[in-house]
Amino acid sequence: MIKKNPETYREIKAVKNVLAITKYYNVSQEFLDEAYDFIMEDENHFIQCLKTKIVFHPTYNTVYKEFPTDPVNTIDGMKVTSTLLTIIPHYIAHSYSSGGSFGGFSGGSSNNNNNNNNNNNNH
Repeated sequence: MIKKNPETYREIKAVKNVLAITKYYNVSQEFLDEAYDFIMEDENHFIQCLKTKIVFHPTYNTVYKEFPTDPVNTIDGMKVTSTLLTIIPHYIAHSYSSGGSFGGFSGGSSNNNNNNNNNNNNH
């Protein structure tokens, strides 16, 4: 738990957002306190959680600090601010094809063209 007593809406959201990191990443109490202080310091600060590290950004092009983490496979990442939490779900590419063609989609366009040509010839 973060060792702060939130009083404003922004502080409550910041606590909730920082604690969400613990759902996917193994981080220390010291990390949580530092993360909270960092995003509360400035509304533009954000924390980017990647597969193998967590990065503190004061701006989009600046890195303040990096923390290596154990690899995470359940999500592809997170972005944490004092007011917003964005979780990037893990994407797994599925193959719907067999034998190199997309099952159910092969020839669809030519069938439509043939039907259109037949309909045009009937008029």
